[in-house]
Amino acid sequence: MQRLFFLCLLVFVLYAGAASANAADDVASLRELIEAQNRLLAEQRTELESLGRRVAELEGRAAPGAAVESPGGSAAPASADTMQTAADDKGEIGLEQKKELKTGKEATIIDKDQAIVLNENLDLYGSLRIFTEGGSGTPNLNDGSSRLGMRLGRSFGNGRTVFGRAEWKVNLVDSDSELVADSSAGGGGIVVGPEDVSSALTTRLCYLGARFEDVGEISFGKQWSVYYDVAGWTDNFNVYGGGALSVYAAGTDGGSVGSGRADNAVIWRNERGTVSYGVQTQLRTTSDGADYTGFGGSLIVSPSDAWDIGLAFAGARIEGDFEIIAGDDKTGVATLGARYHDGPWNAAFAVASWKNHEAVFFADDTLIYDGFGAELLVSYEQSERLQFYGGFNYTNPDINDPRVDPDFGLEVLILGASWFSSKESFAYIEGLLSTGEDENGNDIDSVLSLGYRFDF
Repeated sequence: MQRLFFLCLLVFVLYAGAASANAADDVASLRELIEAQNRLLAEQRTELESLGRRVAELEGRAAPGAAVESPGGSAAPASADTMQTAADDKGEIGLEQKKELKTGKEATIIDKDQAIVLNENLDLYGSLRIFTEGGSGTPNLNDGSSRLGMRLGRSFGNGRTVFGRAEWKVNLVDSDSELVADSSAGGGGIVVGPEDVSSALTTRLCYLGARFEDVGEISFGKQWSVYYDVAGWTDNFNVYGGGALSVYAAGTDGGSVGSGRADNAVIWRNERGTVSYGVQTQLRTTSDGADYTGFGGSLIVSPSDAWDIGLAFAGARIEGDFEIIAGDDKTGVATLGARYHDGPWNAAFAVASWKNHEAVFFADDTLIYDGFGAELLVSYEQSERLQFYGGFNYTNPDINDPRVDPDFGLEVLILGASWFSSKESFAYIEGLLSTGEDENGNDIDSVLSLGYRFDF
């Protein structure tokens, strides 16, 4: 019996040992399986994050982990493929007018405060603007510089991006082109005499460009000038303003002399830390075929998130008819400005001096003159719905000609308020109080406008 007992005990021990060994093997196998599944899940998570970033880039929004601009302009590191640029400077439509008042972002291609991630898709946009004006006679309905446009930006990796934009001015209130005839429609520049241009659809902007990491952006075509990089800070009223820094020289869009929407322009812009700068030239000839040499530059320093100080100029050497009329082949304008944007407050002030850059047209002659100007813009956001703004435009023409009144000049105070019915639309009231006189000595009328704007 004792021998049988020990035999059974031996069998039990051997069986238990075998079972324990099998259990250990099963645990080890299970542990290896769990580790393999964890590795697979980690790989799939990484792949999903990569796909998420790619989808975000294609949709034109900041990808997870990409740099996101703060209101002050600071950003976390971003990959080259998500490099931000304001080539799509109208990409964010919501409360766009408030942003323009804050940064004048339409002015530059590079704007660290309002940079927009490039879209891989064609972006169609527009702004419909209408207002009625009273005080200078019979009230009338006017188009407020409505426009339609499209943009395209495409990244090729390694910090390389190609972008393009085309924008047209349209007439919202009437289809008869005679009602929108003006000398600024085609950017005709300073000419021998007043020139009427009847056009229902005219080009505002049309350019093509490329961006390279650490090198900047170069763009070709009709585009906002480097002079407007600074002068545009105060040009953000709804109806009036923008008349004292000689951006829109001689009643044009400043295209031919390179101070506004420059024609035939080649522009390079770049940014290094708190400093941004641009250089411009124009590859064109005059309407009479004479030689033309255009150039410009801008330099903006941002000592803090709230402050920017800028200097810009645009100049040209124009032979032919212009030289005969002006008595000189040189024309130019320079501006010095500063802007502040923090919280609900936004303000900008700039002064400008110009030479042979503005004109008075007579029946049989043209007078081209020098001058000085100043502009101020201040706005305050009472709430997301309500905004108040105001400022002034002042010019002091340097003219010694008996045909022009000695008190000729612009002296206007502008006050207004905007009420946002949605992120894409708002109504406004804007008044212009004037004490200035035109070239004939007639008082410039004070007027009041009521308008509505819808962006899409």
